Amino acid sequence: MSSLAQARHLIVEIAGPISLGERVKTVLASVAERSGLPERRIRGIWHREAKAVLADELSALQRAAALRQREDEIHERNMETRDRLACRRADLARNVEDPAL
Repeated sequence: MSSLAQARHLIVEIAGPISLGERVKTVLASVAERSGLPERRIRGIWHREAKAVLADELSALQRAAALRQREDEIHERNMETRDRLACRRADLARNVEDPAL
């Protein structure tokens, strides 16, 4: 995979799921903010205007993608914890209402 193709793939990973109607320019601006690269550079890579992607730019995108993945994993664990707590609260409420169980 070329460095340009890899950079585009990383941009997709960093952007994550986008809402219907969300503007691409807005999404690319958030990718630029997360990666620390200039917004115009991110747009150039996305639109295949860039002739090459430098190693430090690719590294910045890889770090941002790894951070995004960790954030998604943490979010998933938080959601699982919230669901488990909700089940326990429901069990406790049932035991209080019907102590014969």
